[in-house]
Amino acid sequence: MTRKILALLVACMLIPIWPVFAEKPRDGITYIFDFYADNGSNRVIAPAVSLSKKLTDTYYLGTKVGVDAITSATKVSQPAPPAAGGEDESEGGNMSLRVPVSLSLTCDKDNDTLTTGGYYSYERTYTGRSLFAAYTRRMNLNNTALGIGFSKSFDNWIPDHQLPTDRRSERSLDLTATQLLSPKMSVQFTYSALRSDGFLAQPTDLLVTPAFTAYAQYPDARTGNAYAVRLVTLLNDPTSLHVYYRFYRDDWHIRSDTVNLELYRDISPSVVLGTRYRYYRQSKAYFAKDLDLYTPNDPLIAVDYRMYAFQSNTVGLMAIVRPSRSFLSMFDADKVKLKLSADVFTTSRQENIQYLYHTDRLTGVFTTIALDYDF
Repeated sequence: MTRKILALLVACMLIPIWPVFAEKPRDGITYIFDFYADNGSNRVIAPAVSLSKKLTDTYYLGTKVGVDAITSATKVSQPAPPAAGGEDESEGGNMSLRVPVSLSLTCDKDNDTLTTGGYYSYERTYTGRSLFAAYTRRMNLNNTALGIGFSKSFDNWIPDHQLPTDRRSERSLDLTATQLLSPKMSVQFTYSALRSDGFLAQPTDLLVTPAFTAYAQYPDARTGNAYAVRLVTLLNDPTSLHVYYRFYRDDWHIRSDTVNLELYRDISPSVVLGTRYRYYRQSKAYFAKDLDLYTPNDPLIAVDYRMYAFQSNTVGLMAIVRPSRSFLSMFDADKVKLKLSADVFTTSRQENIQYLYHTDRLTGVFTTIALDYDF
């Protein structure tokens, strides 16, 4: 269930977008506090600390440590599945913890930036490990930037019942090209290739019908491709518009479209305000059927609503504030930055959401407070 809630958080948040230009690594520390809640009784509280330290003129060491406290919704009332043993699924109101840690090393020299690192997270039912690397080349007086990134995960389920395999792995390759079209406009293109293997369903997803009870089962491999474009234009000196579109498809026959609009405006030298809107829609997987149409002979069973067609809308506000010098008399005010954001999302009505969460659609909010201090 923990992975389900975290994946939901990621799916509903604005999709992470590569920087318009590869920024130089910063030398500083960031304190982060994230909070998520929805009408399905899911809660996530996630404090974290991110540190980037300059070792030499070329090398930077980075780390991020956090703790995610998660209160998961109680699923539909479910009897223990036959011949599978009892499943401890009475999670409603109980809190579980997830501890993620990442470490990276960045080499930044002239027009080249190379970052390598690893990630580790632990929770009661899942252990995640990954290695990643990203390289960026800035050319033509920084008017053009080319990038490549690769990540590989080595994850293991720690379930309460027997699975076809306890292993899960994912690989992703990202290629980006960014071009400055004019002093007020830039465009970025991104291609992503993704591959997943192992047990890809959630071990806690259980289908209960009058005739039989069975856990969810997906294909043991998934291959996807995504194509994205982002346009950034300066409308006037204090106002910029960011337009982003992403198309995704995979061999499970899921197709999705994402549109993201962001508007930022400098209110004063110390305050930047922004607003954003995100629209997302997708088709269903080829093996997804109405819940009452499944039979014991079906080798593949989908319960999670993200395997079905649905839409979502997200609206958010953000602010970047540099506190006044008098307020931070003991610090260098030019090195302090406070980032605030709040987003509200809602999905379309969906039968599987009703089945799992006793509500016909999910509506939630996620907020972030981040305090940057540059050394």
